[in-house]
Amino acid sequence: MGGDTRKPKSGLGINDVQEYDVKTKTIRSHPRGDMHYERWYATSINLPNGEIFVIGGADDGSNSENGKKNGSPFPEVYSPDTGFRVLTNAKVPNIANNPDETHWWYPYSYVNSKGDIIVMGPKGKNADIYRIRYEGKGSISRIGTKPFMAHSRTPCIMFRIDKVVCLDDKGNLWVADISDSSKVGWDKPNNIGQGRTNGSMAMLPDGRVAITGGNQSTKQAGNRLSTAEKSIQIWNPNTNNVVRGGEEKKARLYHSNLLVLPDATLVSSGGGAPGPEKNHNGQLYFPDYMSADTTRPIINDCPRNVESGNRFTMKVDDVSQIVQVTATKSGASSHSRNCDTRWIDLDFEIINDTTLRVKAEGNTIMIGGLWMVNLIDKNGVPSEAWLMGVDMAALP
Repeated sequence: MGGDTRKPKSGLGINDVQEYDVKTKTIRSHPRGDMHYERWYATSINLPNGEIFVIGGADDGSNSENGKKNGSPFPEVYSPDTGFRVLTNAKVPNIANNPDETHWWYPYSYVNSKGDIIVMGPKGKNADIYRIRYEGKGSISRIGTKPFMAHSRTPCIMFRIDKVVCLDDKGNLWVADISDSSKVGWDKPNNIGQGRTNGSMAMLPDGRVAITGGNQSTKQAGNRLSTAEKSIQIWNPNTNNVVRGGEEKKARLYHSNLLVLPDATLVSSGGGAPGPEKNHNGQLYFPDYMSADTTRPIINDCPRNVESGNRFTMKVDDVSQIVQVTATKSGASSHSRNCDTRWIDLDFEIINDTTLRVKAEGNTIMIGGLWMVNLIDKNGVPSEAWLMGVDMAALP
């Protein structure tokens, strides 16, 4: 959805929508048509009803007198049945009133447990926070502001149900409680020692937050090589401890990325384009639960697809060792954002020595898509993930 043309120059927003067919391995223009607005650097997230919400992004500059790109002030929702509709009653004030400023730059957007969308402006201190409802023509209400200064290329991630952690320019961790759709509560639990402009966050299977890459400084848009932060840090929300790990060989700056793989390792990759380095490479990180002599719990069998809110059965090697069943949504990571991912601690009961019955959360929490399901044993060691589709087409 959207992006830019790259010709005659980069950064000219487009409204094109394309579809990849996994069966034929082909790409085509989407049969439901394109978006109504051009969107370069927009945010998209899955919704509980199976639709897709798109917000922000900029046009190609042809609509302004000075040639500057203007932000797209109206969100859109994609329905598999009808294509795109504009939420005409959910015009975003900070984008509409300041169209040539970067309030449109990947707005932080999350679905809370009530099914509402909470949108945090990406730019500066006191950026507006909105609640958006997407039924029909939509609606929008301003429900607060961000209480800290953070570069628009600063990472945030949903690490618990209704809890989002953000990093500010001074290295403070801020936790937003978005459970109340009329206001956002904030807490400042820790400081990790430095900011990480252009950094990334990812959820480990045990519920800890990994933080990599970025820059200690916001100067040069966080692309100054001399202040690149190469170490990994891991924050434990349960204990509030922050542990610093080893350093990467390469600087992971603008356009870098961090993902958790199904085997519970991390891959930190990319970074630098358009400079000072162009890293077409990545490094693997093996968290502390992956020592050479570790015995891991095993998922022997589990459904490939489940419906949200239902129970499902897991076959495992030894239930006596299991203390948690967790699930992490695959999400989509880009530009220090991964608004679609989330981590859940699932309820389960023991059926026999090798069988668990697990409860999938409802669709406002366990939102449709691909999930990685892990067992966690008494030593904090995760199994390899079982890939499970929730409220989606059957996986092969």
